[in-house]
Amino acid sequence: MNALDWLSLPLAALIGFAAHRASLCNVRAVAELIESGSTRMLGSFARAVAWAATVGGTLVLVLHLSPAPSLVRSPIGFALAGAFVFGVGAALNGGCSLSTLQRLADGELSMAATLAGFSLGVAGWTLVEASGAMTSLMAVSTPWMRMSWTSGAALAALWTWALWELANLWRERSDVRWRQRLLAPAYRLPAAAALLGIAGGVLYAVQGSWTYTNFLRVEVASAFGREAARQWQWLLLLALLGGMVLSAVQRRSLAVRTPSASTAMRHAGAGCLMGVGAAMLPGGNDTLLLSAIPALTLQAAAAYAALLAGIAIALQGTRKEIRVA
Repeated sequence: MNALDWLSLPLAALIGFAAHRASLCNVRAVAELIESGSTRMLGSFARAVAWAATVGGTLVLVLHLSPAPSLVRSPIGFALAGAFVFGVGAALNGGCSLSTLQRLADGELSMAATLAGFSLGVAGWTLVEASGAMTSLMAVSTPWMRMSWTSGAALAALWTWALWELANLWRERSDVRWRQRLLAPAYRLPAAAALLGIAGGVLYAVQGSWTYTNFLRVEVASAFGREAARQWQWLLLLALLGGMVLSAVQRRSLAVRTPSASTAMRHAGAGCLMGVGAAMLPGGNDTLLLSAIPALTLQAAAAYAALLAGIAIALQGTRKEIRVA
């Protein structure tokens, strides 16, 4: 482990803290779009992706870092189907991968059932794949690994946007001290997206596909003879969750709530769908937003669209029965 590995821990905690304060959730974003036509939260995810690509791309090109290559599913139809299934599961769960941890940090124990179901879903797909499914995962290196006119032009465009975004954030600053802004009970979406994307960009450049859904996917699959994840990633998961718990404790939103048996089973079933989808993709929406799309993986952008479609269709079909966090 080197200094950059140790730097990754507070950055993962910062992502957890900021995501919890802003209540970032893809399911909530799609629900807002359906109910009021608002794209504010979806726009914040686009901002986070742009920040992650700007910072991650710069670090890889300038410091010659070598993040682990992104994995893509072949044929792509399986990836799109997996993303759609993940979206349906997230909608039934009432929250995506990040909001599942956020609600668990707030003491909502039904989210533990979601994570248990997620693991079962990954195990189920791993068994199907081992039985001879006509699909495989392929490693694809990011264009950031080599300087070319396309990577240079992309980085120039991203930095033009980033400087414009920084100017907007500066103009909208208040006279409140930074410590009060940091401990504010709720973060403004543009500021939260900047924190999420900048920290995520550094983590991508240093750790590759570090996200917790990808880590859980690899860990569960390792029980069936697949290669295990680096044990260091357990610390990243704990740091991410720790940042959320710290946020919940500081703003006093932590309250342990035990679900009924029927609620726990519903969340476990939703988590199972999310796990199947994450195994097929591979990874969840956090992997797409903080790793795969910033790495300029084209399949990831198409998969994210399929994931949003799955959320939208599930919400439209069962809108009255799902509580969105």
